[in-house]
Amino acid sequence: MATGRSGTDHTGRLMGLAVFLLGILFLVLVFALAYADLTGAGVLGQLANPPTGVAADAALRALAVKAVLFFLMAYVGSAVAGRGIGLYAAARAGDEG
Repeated sequence: MATGRSGTDHTGRLMGLAVFLLGILFLVLVFALAYADLTGAGVLGQLANPPTGVAADAALRALAVKAVLFFLMAYVGSAVAGRGIGLYAAARAGDEG
């Protein structure tokens, strides 16, 4: 008698795909927000055409803070996508034995 489970873990595979797609959605959202901010009237626009009374160092600090936050959001998105791949691979591990 064989020990171990037979068949596939459909719930695990679906959860893995869902978590992976959620991570990809996070990444797309981060890049869309970064693109919109950097190309629109965001910090780069303020550096190019500074409004009166606003120091350039304040705009540079805002750019640095946004860059750090975008990096963290992208890192979290890729970590979530990686977890989804791990869940999917773990659910498929029963197929190969």
